Amino acid sequence: MKKRMEASKLALRLLLGVSLAALTCFLAVSVFSVDQQLSLFYGAWTNPPISSGGDDREGTAGGSTQGVATAAQSGESPSSSIDLIMERRKGEDGGGGDREVVNPGAVSVFQSNQKSTSAKGNATNQQLEQKRKERKGIGEESICDFSDWRSDVCEMAGDVRIHGNSSAVVVVGSEAEEEAWRIKPYARKFDKSAMQHIKEVTVRSAGAGAVVQACTVNQTSVPALVFAIGGYAGNYYHDYTDVLIPLFITARQFDGDVQFVISTSKFWWVDKYKPILKQLSRHEIVYLDGDGEVRCHRRVIVGLRSHKPMSIDPARTPGGYSMLDFTKLMRVAYGLERDRPARRAAEPPRLLLIPRKGSRRFTNLEEVVSAAEAAGFEVVLAEAATTTRLAEFVRVVNSCDAMVGVHGAGLTNFVYLPTGAAVVQIIPFGNLEKISRSCFMNSSEDAGLRYLDYSIGPAESSLSAQYPRDDPVFTDPKSIHRLGWKKMGEVYLDHQDVKIDVGRFRPLLLQAREHLRRYTIEV
Repeated sequence: MKKRMEASKLALRLLLGVSLAALTCFLAVSVFSVDQQLSLFYGAWTNPPISSGGDDREGTAGGSTQGVATAAQSGESPSSSIDLIMERRKGEDGGGGDREVVNPGAVSVFQSNQKSTSAKGNATNQQLEQKRKERKGIGEESICDFSDWRSDVCEMAGDVRIHGNSSAVVVVGSEAEEEAWRIKPYARKFDKSAMQHIKEVTVRSAGAGAVVQACTVNQTSVPALVFAIGGYAGNYYHDYTDVLIPLFITARQFDGDVQFVISTSKFWWVDKYKPILKQLSRHEIVYLDGDGEVRCHRRVIVGLRSHKPMSIDPARTPGGYSMLDFTKLMRVAYGLERDRPARRAAEPPRLLLIPRKGSRRFTNLEEVVSAAEAAGFEVVLAEAATTTRLAEFVRVVNSCDAMVGVHGAGLTNFVYLPTGAAVVQIIPFGNLEKISRSCFMNSSEDAGLRYLDYSIGPAESSLSAQYPRDDPVFTDPKSIHRLGWKKMGEVYLDHQDVKIDVGRFRPLLLQAREHLRRYTIEV
């Protein structure tokens, strides 16, 4: 009996111990789960995701978060706030100016895109490059450069073969190791929304004894440049900042003796910008996707180099090329005659006023026109429509000495103004100064233009008819920005028009007029 009682006590103790252990585990898991959920909630609250559409959606420089962008100068992506973050990062590294992080959510997008998936499992391209340097010696030149936050670029020399059907570029050589990288050759790698539409190209090195496909087209005397047209292609601002300017940076060194190998289904894009493409390459364009040939070159570059939003850093270009050189090439491409503002003594300077037909319209357009005429300008009202031929519109732009427009992709046309012209950007209400200036201030100044801007006040905004003046839309615009790109864009970009206080605007017009008086050549 005594032994039974002791056994029962022992069993009870064991049962009690097991129960306590189970209870402890349950509480630990519950506490962890709550803590994890709170952390996720805090992360989502402090870093709201950027809501961005896919291909051909408008955003910062065009300023809309809805609708499809067209060839009319009104479409960009919702990712120029990321450009701001990257510019601040650059400033902290010692280059460029410091810029405010407008949308913290963009940080997570940037961080998640820093590591491109490699062909070797889950290892990143950067990690593979580090391992390669450790094996071969630090400082040895690498095939691919993944260090830049705007774009990845691979450069190969020797026996290089481009396989269109498999979207692969192979460099063959006795010293080459068997390695592979995957690259998306579009100059916006920090922008997840844009990059999801870009097809990967595999870059691979193979030893001399490796089995590779034989060349079917030998073009060993001509370098090749492989890049993609996708992302936000069709949005006027992004056509330049993501493709045309990076293409100029990368291709200009060859003085036309380079073949473009393009991954795209947007053949209309190539046709639209054919005059520019012909200035950069005198060879026939090859379309990578579906190309059944194995094309052999002695030098191949995959990807386009990009320096900053809508501009060029001359110190980083092979020939020291600048935005002045880019705008000169634009004028040559379309046969534009005016390199400098030039007028007869009694002839007033021409001012291009972009009226906008969508959001951010001038609701007192006639008053603005009258104010500009009173300041001594001949006013030209023009905005490219879907059916407008680019060559015709840029000729109108080049005939003018100044350009005025509300923040939007139409201001991208500054690249066709004569050097020394003036650009006046109207910045909508809503703490949009940093975003707006990041698109057009430094870039237009780099192009040799006089930049001025005018910020809309609450009384000049159509938002005053939509919200009470004590609403956070007016009292705390930053709180609207913290709700994410989509909400900010809906409020400040999609549903805001402007009524310029012409009395307050007049001094800015006079500044532009005085600048032109000093800079214009008399003929």
